[in-house]
Amino acid sequence: MPVVVTTPAETTNLVSLESALAYLQITNMAQMQGLDALISSASAACVSYLQRPLALQEYRERIRVRGRVTAINLSIGPIAAIRSISVGGRKVVALDELSVDRLNARIEDILPVPAGCGFPHHVWDVEVSYVAGFLLPEMDDPEKNDADLLPMAVTPLPDDIAGGCLGTIQLLRCGQGRDPLLKTESVQGVGSTTWQTMDPSVGALSPDAVAALDRLSLAADWMA
Repeated sequence: MPVVVTTPAETTNLVSLESALAYLQITNMAQMQGLDALISSASAACVSYLQRPLALQEYRERIRVRGRVTAINLSIGPIAAIRSISVGGRKVVALDELSVDRLNARIEDILPVPAGCGFPHHVWDVEVSYVAGFLLPEMDDPEKNDADLLPMAVTPLPDDIAGGCLGTIQLLRCGQGRDPLLKTESVQGVGSTTWQTMDPSVGALSPDAVAALDRLSLAADWMA
C-alpha cells in the first residue's frame, strides 16, 4: 500500500516569517503584504520538486519484500523515530539502533535470513509506523515516547534547503506583476533594471533551491 500519513505536520512552511523578513530586508508593514502566501508557495514548490514531504510527521508504510533481502528502505526520511514494526504479522520487540541509517531511511537486518541455498521464494510483508522528515523552524520539538522501537532524534531542516526556499521567495516577489518573458525593464532618465526569471521546468525554483534539493536522497532512490 502507499505511505499513509497518520499524524500530519503542524506546519509545512520551510522558513519562518521572521527569517523571510530579514532575508528580504523588509522593515514596514506595507511590504509584508502577501509574504505569507509567498512562503507557502515557495515551500510547496520545493516539496513538489522533491516529490516527497519535508516536514516532520508520522507515517504508516507497508512494504512487500521478496527473496534474500534482509533490509528495507522506507519512502520518507530522515527517520526521527520508529514506533513499531511487524514482519509477516509478527511484531518486532527490539531494534538495534546501529542497524538504522536514519538519514537514508534504511533499516538493516530486520528480516529473517532465508534458510538453504535454493531459489528464494520467501515473501515478507513488513509494516512500519514511524516519524520522519525535518524539524521545521516553527515546529515544536516532538515528545519522546518510551515505547518507541527507535528513540526520537530529530534533524533540523538543512540550511541550504532553507536558503534555497528564501531565494525562491525573493524571485517570486520580484516577479509579481511582471511579464515572465521580460528580464530587463528600462525607465527613461532613470536607468534599467535586470532580474532573474525562474525556470518552469524545475517548478519555478531558484537555482540554489534546485541544487540543495538534488543533494537530498534516500536509500530507496538508489538501492534495490
